[in-house]
Amino acid sequence: MGYRDTKRLRIHDETTLVKHKVSSRQDKGIVKAPSVAIEDQARSYFLYHYAIGFSKVFDVLALFDIQPYTDRHMYESVTAASLAFFSFQFDCDDARRVAAKHYLLALPMVNQALKAPQSVASDATLLAILMLDLFEKILHNDPGSTESRMSHVNGALALVKLRGHDRFQQYISLRLSARLSTSLLISCVAAGAPVPPGLVQLRTELEEFLDKSDPKWQLTGLAIEFVNLQSRIRGGSLPRSDAISELSHLDSKLVRLAETMPRTWHFDRVLLAEPSERALEMHFDVYPNHAVTQATNVLRIKRILVNNALRSECTGQSPKTHQTIFGCKSCDMLTHNVDELAKDICASTAQFTGLSKSPVSRTYGAADKACCFTLLFPMYVAAVYASSSTMIKPWVMKQLSFLCEFVGIRQAKDVAGILEKDADINPWAVYTMLGSYAFAA
Repeated sequence: MGYRDTKRLRIHDETTLVKHKVSSRQDKGIVKAPSVAIEDQARSYFLYHYAIGFSKVFDVLALFDIQPYTDRHMYESVTAASLAFFSFQFDCDDARRVAAKHYLLALPMVNQALKAPQSVASDATLLAILMLDLFEKILHNDPGSTESRMSHVNGALALVKLRGHDRFQQYISLRLSARLSTSLLISCVAAGAPVPPGLVQLRTELEEFLDKSDPKWQLTGLAIEFVNLQSRIRGGSLPRSDAISELSHLDSKLVRLAETMPRTWHFDRVLLAEPSERALEMHFDVYPNHAVTQATNVLRIKRILVNNALRSECTGQSPKTHQTIFGCKSCDMLTHNVDELAKDICASTAQFTGLSKSPVSRTYGAADKACCFTLLFPMYVAAVYASSSTMIKPWVMKQLSFLCEFVGIRQAKDVAGILEKDADINPWAVYTMLGSYAFAA
């Protein structure tokens, strides 16, 4: 087990699927201005978001010379991802169509680079594969498309093995490899697939060069435990008593991580003098920045899902077993945990939405919109799993209506529609549908 045979490394060709998606859309015509205009606009917006602005998850993009006359396979891949992100952000069909064309150009170029000794192990090639992966996750956001969601990151994992451990001493290589580990984990979570041994091996090698005390790094490690534990539970390989014990132990680790966050991650609680439609209770919380907010809510989501899984496992247990593992009020305690975590998620929203009674008086810029978008999935999870007595679900429905009407986030309406149907849906299917991966901080 571990990394795939690098001799078999090829980027999975989604050409037929992409061509079908492009041709199936009504021909609305490309924008009147030359296509290079929308490409340049999309690339600039993308680089700002991912390199120097909102997200910074690909801060190394600023260190590359992204030009068509340098590494063409990298240029086309970055352009495809840029246009995909631009189309998703602004619901732009023109950008979506041009993105598909650049994706189709990039695929054979990347595969050719993988065959060439001088380019197969280059930073440009690894970046190109990660950009193709991002394109897939943004535009092919069908929850059932597991193969396309995993293909590029699996290829990148084999490429990192080929490049060797010594490359981690170089900043660009280290940052790209660290991003790959996060991308592959997100792919596994969304697909409901166990984490491959190669990812665990990669993280072990990266820890020699990274700060292992970083809360986000610790959180991703616990996420790997949760993904693999869920896979074992679904596969029926764990007795129920063992599942309860392991879930309880994992929740304790998550609690410990939350309690030992550095001061730079702490929030300030703002008390309200009067009720506001944008606040669930008479307060809201302000975090140092959107990235800390997002990571903290990810931790809460993990705890909600773990506690809910414990509730499910406890259903078939005898009262005596309940008391042995959790105490007399185990299910009540688990429900209380979920409700409090959901309330904390709700308290994190007003710092981005604002409290104004006249939302039309405020203009929400691109950065504001991006921050608000990151609230969709946490609010969805809070609404689904919190008790009806908390009134969180109807409150979330109001916030989703606000985000759609006044902030301009059309996906908020989609989430509201799912909540209205009250369907039993895997939350990660909603995460995939939203394209939340593209907004990971």
